[in-house]
Amino acid sequence: MYRRKYVCYNRANLSYNFLMNSNLHKLHEYLKSQNLVSIATKNGKLWVSVVYYVVDDKLNLYFLSEPTTEHCQNILKNAEVACSIFNSNQKVIDKKVGVQLHGKASKVNNIEKIKWMLALWNKVNPGFEAIISLKNMQKKIIKGRIFKIEPKTIKFFNEVLYGSEGFEVFKF
Repeated sequence: MYRRKYVCYNRANLSYNFLMNSNLHKLHEYLKSQNLVSIATKNGKLWVSVVYYVVDDKLNLYFLSEPTTEHCQNILKNAEVACSIFNSNQKVIDKKVGVQLHGKASKVNNIEKIKWMLALWNKVNPGFEAIISLKNMQKKIIKGRIFKIEPKTIKFFNEVLYGSEGFEVFKF
């Protein structure tokens, strides 16, 4: 079994690190290639939700969800989350690729960050631009709000890159 050592990064220097570490770049490309994340939250009891997401250049994940949902209520009370990202079309005989992560989630209140996220969201998920917009959020036509997941640890399973059962753990 091939195992990788833990690699630690300063989130402020991630752009530089992408250039210096091709595996970090491959992780970022993988995250951009997927669109669903399973989020585990806890507030007394465990809860798992699946949401569409987008990723920024610092490996933060962003999703749109109504604040009244169980996962968002849990996040507002307990920011700690665990997530899983994978292609559910992988066959048992395929080389496995996926991500498990642990981090902190929060509601995004910065208008510029919300505008940026909505622009990226609509680019990645075309067809809803007239619905998923800041204007519709402000008019309360849509109840969804933007949430951010800032990973503290990412385990990148990638048998193509690391061999059978291989992975690399990135800490931030």
